[in-house]
Amino acid sequence: MSKPLVGILGPKNALPEALVSALAKRGLAAEWCQIEPWSLSRRCPYRVIIDRISHVYEFYRPYLKVAALQGCYVMNNPFWFLSDDKFFNYALAEQLGVSIPRTVLLPSREYDERVLEPEDLHNLGSLEIDWDSVERQVGLPAILKPYDGYGWREVHRVDHRDQLIEIYNDSMMDVMMLQEFIEFEHYVRCFVVGGKHVLPTSYDPIQRRYIVDHDHLSPALGERIVSDCLKLNQALGYDINTVEFAIRDGVPYAIDFMNPVPDARPEVISWLYFSWLIDRICDFVEEVIREDRQCATHLVPRSLPSVVSSH
Repeated sequence: MSKPLVGILGPKNALPEALVSALAKRGLAAEWCQIEPWSLSRRCPYRVIIDRISHVYEFYRPYLKVAALQGCYVMNNPFWFLSDDKFFNYALAEQLGVSIPRTVLLPSREYDERVLEPEDLHNLGSLEIDWDSVERQVGLPAILKPYDGYGWREVHRVDHRDQLIEIYNDSMMDVMMLQEFIEFEHYVRCFVVGGKHVLPTSYDPIQRRYIVDHDHLSPALGERIVSDCLKLNQALGYDINTVEFAIRDGVPYAIDFMNPVPDARPEVISWLYFSWLIDRICDFVEEVIREDRQCATHLVPRSLPSVVSSH
């Protein structure tokens, strides 16, 4: 029996299980990764690993980095994904010419035991936030959320100052961002695979519901959204991601584009979009193997300098 080419690292749910089957139909040996206490003398047996769980189980993270160092192509790149944050991503988007909401990074409300004296924090300038200044920069209503969060964790809409301060005071050691709330007339969530395949879907962020509609964007708006998705994912180096846009006055504002492990249950995204996602991931895996691609083992993707400088 031939050595498996593709390892699936993730829970036994619809997307990973469908990938094992779909890859086999294309003649690619695929199996669930089996990772035990790992010696540096061992080599990763896979040419490609599709990672759907290392963000929640830390043991897999160093294994994936070493696998990439040994020549395995990991989706998504563990050197980038595990060091990423939303605040940097917004700064990058701004450099790329992608519209973003006004955003302010806030110091954490609490600190751990390594901060021994108030003087340790003298670089903050002041231990008290100037809320008047913050509100002038962002405005209200706004969204308060962790700078490194995912999966809607601790995301709050705040409509007035007292509410903002109350939620901030409960945020403990989370580093939070306050971001302009875009009063949108339409909301779009895009699946992006391989930095080149884009599926813009109509999405209700309040009900967290996908709406199957093939005509929800004008040609011009659809072209801009696809272009922005390509800019962002090529610069960030993500092989699988979603990008969300809130559209106001015809302008798509990139709201969230750090979701490399998107919810892909068919009962959530629809069987139509699920099938598209499986096909595009399999296409990309075949491309990686055919072109003998390597996973970048440094923090800044190779594409970043050229992408930024060209805009």
